[in-house]
Amino acid sequence: MTTFHSLKVARIEQETPEAVAITFEVPADLQTHYAFKPGQHLTLKTRLGGEELRRCYSICRAEQPGEICVAVKAIEGGRFSQYAVTDLVAGVAMDVMIPQGTFGYQPQPETTGNYLALAVGSGITPMLAIVSATLATEPNSRVTLVYGNRSSRSMMFRTALADLKDRYPQRLQLIYLFSQEVQESELLSGRLDGAKIKALGDHLLNVKGFDRTFICGPQSMMLETEAALLEMGVAQQNIFIEHFNTPGTAPSRKSREQAAGKVVTLRQDGRDRKITLDSHDESILDAALRQGADLPYACKGGVCATCRCKVVSGEVEMGVNYSLEPDQLAAGYILSCQALPKGDNVVIDFDAQGL
Repeated sequence: MTTFHSLKVARIEQETPEAVAITFEVPADLQTHYAFKPGQHLTLKTRLGGEELRRCYSICRAEQPGEICVAVKAIEGGRFSQYAVTDLVAGVAMDVMIPQGTFGYQPQPETTGNYLALAVGSGITPMLAIVSATLATEPNSRVTLVYGNRSSRSMMFRTALADLKDRYPQRLQLIYLFSQEVQESELLSGRLDGAKIKALGDHLLNVKGFDRTFICGPQSMMLETEAALLEMGVAQQNIFIEHFNTPGTAPSRKSREQAAGKVVTLRQDGRDRKITLDSHDESILDAALRQGADLPYACKGGVCATCRCKVVSGEVEMGVNYSLEPDQLAAGYILSCQALPKGDNVVIDFDAQGL
């Protein structure tokens, strides 16, 4: 679903020299639309230099019913993130999609759990929402957060985490790792990776004792820590990874050339439309957008599933997939941002949203 609403920026708070927290005002008549599961994200849409840009950012908190907040860290060459960190001001209206995403956890008051959260850098954003909501909703649950950064200066949400620790001193354990700042303990120095999680497991944490482990950060960190946890005996079904910032893999030039000239029929809102791919198109979605189709999409990275559709005829080749479940794939669902036609007579249906 690509439902956008115009929301006004209520305030912008500087978290680090390179990152800000952006809080949007949510009118009373839209508050049910922006209710979210901790761990979900928002897609922001704006125009810069005459070009429409869409970017997805994890929801970090909603301190009041009439507010919702995301964090944005400036990245080199990132047009949207640089704009958000340096030029965006309170009072500006921006198109904001309703919350999306399957990563996260919905706390339940009757549940008693023991949870581990592993985050590096801006990966703290969804973790802050998960940790704070869990502690507030499940009075008998405990959370351990391991948070890695280059230094204390680059650490986002330090004040918010300190406030949580003051509020839940017996149920929240905070472990900070700094890779470029000297710590008193060698155990707390260095990067959060597979070796470090094993060392923490040997000396500080009983990793098999956690009911759920949430991981968010750079791709290498997520792969290494997941592999280490599995090696240490943690069950796969108890590990949850946010692939949101994982870079997608573009199709090869050969795949694009083989798809060039192929005609794909798009079915949307009960109408059929034909598009033709060329060798520069990265996906069916890119080809459709280039030819003026107004299709649903957000991240273009195979994560959010906003561009999900169903193949009703023909065959397609899909790249990365971080969001569709095996039963959805078996039923013919694909991510149009990751798909190229493998032959002729391909028909995909954007109206089919059954699974």
